[in-house]
Amino acid sequence: MPETFETRLAEFAASLRDAGAIRSETIEHAFASVARHHCVPQFRYGPKTITVPQDQQPSSEVLDIIYSHQSLLTSTGQDGGPPSSSSAPTLMARMLEALDLHPGMRVLEIGAGTGYNAALITTITKAPVVTVDAGANTADSATKSIRRLGLDHQVTVEHGDGYLGELSGAPYDRIIVTCGVAGISPHWLDQLVPGGLILAPVAHGGVHPLLAAGHNGTLNAKAALWADFMPATGFLRPAELVGHDPADYIPPAPVTRIPDASPARTTAAYNDLWFYLATRDSRITRAYLDDDTVDITKGACALHAPQRGTAWVQTDGSIAAAGESTVAEELRSLIHEWTANGQATLTQFTASFDSTDTSDKPLWTPSQWTLAAIDTAAHAIK
Repeated sequence: MPETFETRLAEFAASLRDAGAIRSETIEHAFASVARHHCVPQFRYGPKTITVPQDQQPSSEVLDIIYSHQSLLTSTGQDGGPPSSSSAPTLMARMLEALDLHPGMRVLEIGAGTGYNAALITTITKAPVVTVDAGANTADSATKSIRRLGLDHQVTVEHGDGYLGELSGAPYDRIIVTCGVAGISPHWLDQLVPGGLILAPVAHGGVHPLLAAGHNGTLNAKAALWADFMPATGFLRPAELVGHDPADYIPPAPVTRIPDASPARTTAAYNDLWFYLATRDSRITRAYLDDDTVDITKGACALHAPQRGTAWVQTDGSIAAAGESTVAEELRSLIHEWTANGQATLTQFTASFDSTDTSDKPLWTPSQWTLAAIDTAAHAIK
């Protein structure tokens, strides 16, 4: 690897540490060692499709994009498979930190994507990684990425249904999920060692925050990170378990505003509020109005009550409401409750799970949230 490129990788890893995404030397070493551009032979950047040469070093302009902190869309799904992307490296680093990896750990990844994450994991653990993807073309592309990196002796890419996990490498010390799911597959639990950990983006409030789940007789999870992911396909995310689909825009309607519903807040505090609201009311979701009356750049968290209306809480502290005024009042009451609970952060929450049967394919889904800060159970989701 040319010295100049080694320097670029080292600076990229250092930038992730400076951003607070990396805390440990092993994860910094992984990002400084694995060439991300070998995993993204093509990606969308704005209106353009950028092809990344693999037989020579890409231009500095292309490398600047790849070795930035942004996600890269690698497949729109027009090939018949599900869309795929390389997640933002800041999120990937935080997930790997939350996964608590150690040398020798065997890891299963659900959602191979570009292969980059699996390559980082095996660089950290020096142990086998199995990664499964539902898209045939995505799995094939990830296989080629792993081969270009020279890690095919350590990483196995399988085309298959992530709901089933993958028995060939079981049992696993860690399972990491990189697509939005409705719950935890029982097959993952069967393939996890006692005391093992599952890190999965589980549908909650119209997004997919990351839960760190363990199974010792009962399944419990701790909320770990705010995030959102492309939704999984098939049995991992049945529509009946995730409520309002944000892709279903709210029809245009007159909008009223409550300018002083709550104080203005940072993005992080807004996400904590969003998480809290969704533990209290299953109607909390990510929603978009089918015109530009509500500025979603100020926040897309909404209480959506079909047939009655929708109300959005925004970062400036206002509520924008379309429909009955009572919906906005219900939302304001929940916001005040969050304030009374000390503006709880998402990492203060733990969840217990129940098994939910859908089409004879059960999933373990969060059934009750507990706010650890006050050591009392939050109300069960309505």
